[in-house]
Amino acid sequence: MKLSIRENMVPGDSLLEKFRNLRQLGFDGIEMTTSSSLDMAEEIQAATKETGIQPSITSAKGGGCLIDSRKEERDLAVRGHIEALELAARIGAYGVISPPIITMKMQPNRPRIPDLSPVISRDEVERRMVIALYQEIAKRGEELGTHIIVEPLNRYEQWWPCTLQHGVDICEAVSSPACKMMADLFHMHIEDADMPGAIRQAGSEYIYNVHLADSQRRLPGSGHTDFTSCFRALKEIGYDKFCGLECGIDGDPMTALGENVQYLRKLWAEA
Repeated sequence: MKLSIRENMVPGDSLLEKFRNLRQLGFDGIEMTTSSSLDMAEEIQAATKETGIQPSITSAKGGGCLIDSRKEERDLAVRGHIEALELAARIGAYGVISPPIITMKMQPNRPRIPDLSPVISRDEVERRMVIALYQEIAKRGEELGTHIIVEPLNRYEQWWPCTLQHGVDICEAVSSPACKMMADLFHMHIEDADMPGAIRQAGSEYIYNVHLADSQRRLPGSGHTDFTSCFRALKEIGYDKFCGLECGIDGDPMTALGENVQYLRKLWAEA
């Protein structure tokens, strides 16, 4: 099991201190968030060289939205994804995490593409837009050997994609080796009735990252999510990439994270 964690969750006043703390806590990787910038590439590389902590994914910066009605905003989002892919190539990460519609859902003042029914619905236009722009971004990913990692979220954070099958559908429509997806167990416990079954159906061909959080989005073991059955499914499909914490932490972070690393490794071994 390769364990990673979102950068913003890690204790430490500097990037290097965060990396050192992760090594002490027993993690293997880190998901770049606030430091996900080409300007930070050398500092990230130096921290990895010293500690052995490997960046697993990057995040798109620079604003924009893939389904904004304004082309300049869509262009910003595409540029942010491509720069994050370029950073991933430099620091050895798998690719850029991409929940494609969250920006529009969480920023309701953004103008949406008009509804052109009965000729074509707004939802269909937006979905086609996501696929077309992912195809454009994926071309650069293919050149770099990095990936778009589509993230399905629950319906309260984006209206599509929500289930793992939605993620598979996008990967198949984009039809590029540089388009993959991820499984977030917090969102899955809302949207996927059979979480282990959804993992098995999606398979290791498409799942390139996993997020861990319990049912109330706190550290695993504090809610009612059945991690063992999900870990068993991941092992059955031959998943060998990172499982990353993305959740709240109660208590002292160094203590709580250290205990959770041991807990998760025990569950994985028993699965």
